Amino acid sequence: MIESPSLPLNCSAPDDDPLLKKRAAAHGWGFLSILLGIFSLLSLFGQTWWICGGLGFLGCTLIMIHLNRHQTSSVVRSMTAGGLCMSLLIISYAPTHYYLREDAIARQAALFGNDWIKNILAGKPFKALATLKNPETRLAEKQLKTFYLKTTEGRQELAQFKEKLLVKSLLRLDGRARSQFYDTESSRVQGRTQIITNLFSVSYLETPLKKKTFFIRLVLKRSVMETGKGGWSVLRYRGGVRPREGRYSKKAAVADHS
Repeated sequence: MIESPSLPLNCSAPDDDPLLKKRAAAHGWGFLSILLGIFSLLSLFGQTWWICGGLGFLGCTLIMIHLNRHQTSSVVRSMTAGGLCMSLLIISYAPTHYYLREDAIARQAALFGNDWIKNILAGKPFKALATLKNPETRLAEKQLKTFYLKTTEGRQELAQFKEKLLVKSLLRLDGRARSQFYDTESSRVQGRTQIITNLFSVSYLETPLKKKTFFIRLVLKRSVMETGKGGWSVLRYRGGVRPREGRYSKKAAVADHS
């Protein structure tokens, strides 16, 4: 009679191998790190999403600390390091890109507003008038002078613009004044447009020994055109205003008189 070989009593199935379980768990942490790194990409959508990059970086860091306490394969360590590097790169890039873009837009607004004032001071109010219109439908610069100086509709619009108190005051200075950007009072985003309120100073010599300065507040709008580029326009303008802070503010003026 042939006896069948007996199996050892302590034999376990492959799925119950503790080593295999540890390896599977380690690979799970590695895949989770990669997912957290991908999750960090949401930070690129804007300020409100930056928390996603922070959570991704925090999660990958904790996983890295956890795995450092155990012996894991180089593959798992590479996956964890990849997720950590991805989340770190994104959380560093997103705010940097945002603030650099905001700084560039602020500088564009300052230049655009200052050019608006300079055009009036230089006796070219038709250029300033054109910026009050939608940049998508605005006439090209070469056509502006012809439209506002040689057409009935254009001459009427220009005459009305010249009668505005601020415009009339700037034209009266006849190029003797100097304008420059003073301060950004506010900046807000509305959909695909950005509204920036800037303050500009205009200085001139009232007498050979007396310098006078007044301020102009411009509300500027930056909208994304069909070409994908930003187009600027002037929404509102007002002269004779004062800065909210500093030596020219109302508080400083009251203190000087008291």
